[in-house]
Amino acid sequence: MTLDDRISHALNAIHDPCSVASGRPTGLVDMGLVLGWEKSGRTLSVRFAVTFAGCTMAPHFTEAARRALLAFDEFDHVSVNLDTSHVWKRPASLKIAMQGEPQAWRKRETVSQR
Repeated sequence: MTLDDRISHALNAIHDPCSVASGRPTGLVDMGLVLGWEKSGRTLSVRFAVTFAGCTMAPHFTEAARRALLAFDEFDHVSVNLDTSHVWKRPASLKIAMQGEPQAWRKRETVSQR
């Protein structure tokens, strides 16, 4: 497995938080949220997109990605950059329909507290 394959696999092992909340956990790569990466010596820079510019979950998945990639022996530094100007479109390769109520977990949490 190449280093790029390992990076892609690690990023796809992290699920988009909104897909998890809707009951359809989908990796960052499969969601089309990874725009690319560049390696320079022992530094890796990863560029991410969000499904909409006001996404409040981006810091959570970008930090999870940064930590996962820092575990690679090849990198001493990992920077994550968020491109909010990128207009996200559901990737054709995404086989599931992203349907459901946004933040449905809030209702489940309220019900379970009763």
